[in-house]
Amino acid sequence: MFNSLFAGAPVLLASRGSGSPGFIVGPIAKLLGFFYDILFNLIYSFTETGSLILAIILFTLIIKVILMPLTYNQLKGTYRMQKLQPEMNKIRAKYAGKTDEDSQRRLQFELQEFQRENGASSFAGCLPMLIQLPILYALYYIFNQPYEYVGVINEVYSGLANGLLNVDAATRVDVLTPVIQSLNLTQTSFDVSLFDDVLTIVKNMSDTQWSTVISSLGTLGNELTGILAQKQSIEYFFGLNLVSTAGLRFPGIIVPICAGLTTFLSTWYMTKRQQQMTGGGDSQAEQMTKTMNTSMNIVMPIMMGVITINVPVALGVYWSLSNLFSVVQTWLIYKTLGKRDAEGRLVYKDKKDKNKKEQKQSTIVDRNKFNKQ
Repeated sequence: MFNSLFAGAPVLLASRGSGSPGFIVGPIAKLLGFFYDILFNLIYSFTETGSLILAIILFTLIIKVILMPLTYNQLKGTYRMQKLQPEMNKIRAKYAGKTDEDSQRRLQFELQEFQRENGASSFAGCLPMLIQLPILYALYYIFNQPYEYVGVINEVYSGLANGLLNVDAATRVDVLTPVIQSLNLTQTSFDVSLFDDVLTIVKNMSDTQWSTVISSLGTLGNELTGILAQKQSIEYFFGLNLVSTAGLRFPGIIVPICAGLTTFLSTWYMTKRQQQMTGGGDSQAEQMTKTMNTSMNIVMPIMMGVITINVPVALGVYWSLSNLFSVVQTWLIYKTLGKRDAEGRLVYKDKKDKNKKEQKQSTIVDRNKFNKQ
């Protein structure tokens, strides 16, 4: 359920357009944008070329590190459920072929009691996914409107707006009127002599429109040429405009393909680890789980590939990198859990608290008996 919700988040974002992130996601976007701006400036101080993509890579890694404790607890809970599966299958076997309501109720009760006694939950580890949802929403707006969150990019866009304002009024009207019409901005009254209105136009212009404008301005556009080169140096990575949507054309289509492939890799690896833990099985419940996992391994990658076609390329890159980091993270955590389990050092907090409570209650009873004597 949570995987489907998490995967479906970008399509909801895409449908909202590039407006305000709202009062819930807005503060998160502002906070993440603040930290992203710091990372961007750090990288930009060393290199202008590819600074946006390098900041995305570093930002993704830091997010994964920050969420590491939650991810560890998530996989620890999953690990525990997988270890309990053989015993849970024995409980299911007791009610095999019994479809009456009373038997099914008793089956569910025994399963729940077994999980409770062992400190397990079928919803263990959902918190990291829920936390990543608002992060994903916020990143959509940061990557879709980088000029609102990254100071250097804002300066570049402001420089382009000022460069257009330095062109004589008549020429400026001639070259910007077709742009306004092609951007479907005619419903709003634009005054191309005002900085804010020109800046709004600049924020929405495509590379093709910039080429047309520069060509129309001739020598009058010399001031803009250098600033445009700076803009492209920041925003482009191997021919991909990171702040534009991927689309279906090359090279943009590479991003949805990578998003789909890395999603498949991530879900496939997790499923493989689960099967290794439980050892497979022929029970009805295990067959149903296997069928669901197989379906998820097919549906999720296709879904993410389609979704990332219509969101900023940078978000697709973030998702792909996040999947790759998740595979490495899962491998490291499972290796750690397996080692601790083999050494008998794997202790679950809720199970430990339960044992302490039982010991405390036992001690109280013993003292009462002593006092009666």
